[in-house]
Amino acid sequence: MFNYLESRKKTRSPGKTGSPQRSRAVFNGLGRLSVVALCLLLPVTLAVAVPVGGEHTDVPGTQCLETNRESSSEPQGSPPVSQELPGSGEKATSGNGPSPEEVKTRALNDLISRGLEARGVYVTMRTAGDPRFFLPLIRFLDDSGLDALVIDVKDNAGYLPCAPPESVPGRHHGYTHFKALIRLLRENGYYLIARVVAFQDPYLAALDPGRAIRRPDGALWRDRGGMVWLNPYDLKNWEHIRNICLWAKDMGFHEIQLDYVRFPDNLPRTAGGVIMPDERGLGSRTACIKAFLKYIDEALKEGDNPVLLSADVFGFTTLAEDDMGIGQKFEEICDVVDFVSPMVYPSHYYNSGIYGFEVPEAHPYEVVKRALADALRRSEGRRAKIRPWLQDFSLNIQYGPAEVQAQIKASYEHGINTWLLWNPGNQYTRGVEHLPPGAVGRSAVDASSGASPESSPTR
Repeated sequence: MFNYLESRKKTRSPGKTGSPQRSRAVFNGLGRLSVVALCLLLPVTLAVAVPVGGEHTDVPGTQCLETNRESSSEPQGSPPVSQELPGSGEKATSGNGPSPEEVKTRALNDLISRGLEARGVYVTMRTAGDPRFFLPLIRFLDDSGLDALVIDVKDNAGYLPCAPPESVPGRHHGYTHFKALIRLLRENGYYLIARVVAFQDPYLAALDPGRAIRRPDGALWRDRGGMVWLNPYDLKNWEHIRNICLWAKDMGFHEIQLDYVRFPDNLPRTAGGVIMPDERGLGSRTACIKAFLKYIDEALKEGDNPVLLSADVFGFTTLAEDDMGIGQKFEEICDVVDFVSPMVYPSHYYNSGIYGFEVPEAHPYEVVKRALADALRRSEGRRAKIRPWLQDFSLNIQYGPAEVQAQIKASYEHGINTWLLWNPGNQYTRGVEHLPPGAVGRSAVDASSGASPESSPTR
């Protein structure tokens, strides 16, 4: 019953993310461990309620910028902009083989190629930590032909999934099987992205208030949602986030995705309103965020096993000419990461008149189409590729298969084959054609292979 994955490894195409020849029941095997052993390792009762959602999930007045933006029109008659792999820049070398730098360059280009076709979903720690939640999600991915998972490695509350190394102070949920799960998913060809929340961290801020943004009286500064933030200028915070990213790299993730990689959106723009020392003299918030991303990227590219870096940004960044006071200037970020993920959720464009619509949320296709046109235009000639976050949740308007499909269609029409779906509770919409036109899903290849796996446990 538990040897299905081992048999699938023999038929899987090596080196390809998104290969159709993958397990439809990921927990059926874990190397030499069975699903039974895995469940024994897993804490069945969750002692701590795990918050879900965060940056992406709208609570009116808490996450979105409250600045009116002028409407923008979509360029007319422009052909889709294809996202192509950059040249490797390799130089011929003497000797019997490629230089270490050439090997690293090829590895990075292979990862970018895989990333350009990655389509997947957000996964909370609780979902990843409990087979009752994770197995239905994996079945959804396999049924839909999706291949990527964005899994929380550090969430908005400062939680980690399992005990970290000594270099990473933090509280964790004790999911002792987490590292083995990542290994299993990687062995089965899934493209794995570690979501690391950067500067929103109530745990570390309480542990060391000197590293947090503070009020003039020295107390912790809180945003309109009551959350506390680390000081993005503080190098000790950079090192802490770097160590978490390197830990995720060691676990086997292909890519590290930084969320909340910004200053709070309602932070006073004048220095006198808060205590936020800039000991390195970085100056502007834009310069700070760009320098931080460059610092993390360099750390992830060191050694023989480089991984990619991506950054989540507000959807408004593709419209705004400045950094909106949060340090996210679209072009600057595109220069220092491999992928940039604008959160182009139609519900986030709450100002009447954006893209010419009184209620942008009611026009998912048009809003995403125009937002991605802006993103492609502003990223042209720069390093980063575009991978949007798309909305698979409801806020003011009920979203279902038609609304999710409309956003995916808009992405494909721009030549963007990589995207991510966000739902804070990981309940994703069925009845959607997720694959690009003409693509063959994994289920078709599985059927032709003659494999007939056992049914996965249900909730």
